[in-house]
Amino acid sequence: MWAMVSNTEKAIYVANPAIGSLHNYGVAVDVSLLNEKGEELDMGTPVDYFGELAEPRYEKRFLAEGKLTREQVSHRLLLREVMREAGFQDIATEWWHFQLCGREEAKKKYEILP
Repeated sequence: MWAMVSNTEKAIYVANPAIGSLHNYGVAVDVSLLNEKGEELDMGTPVDYFGELAEPRYEKRFLAEGKLTREQVSHRLLLREVMREAGFQDIATEWWHFQLCGREEAKKKYEILP
């Protein structure tokens, strides 16, 4: 994936494998919400969508512009609430990504996984 986005504006969404990602340290997860039937709730974009529409920092703007619905933003807010309650941190660029700590703390505490 890195080879596809390296040196493009999409590179902010993918970790350089030379450094590793928080996923490689086992301290990050990508998750969504499912309904009682096991169907993914509408979050406005799929997981791993590389674009501003997936970025929580722009949700208010996209809601006002009609690019996200109240229901989609509500689903995202619920996911963040649940994950924060469980001790995870969210990030501004991906609604689905949650982590327990930052890169420096992860490097000190854990080994990187291939």
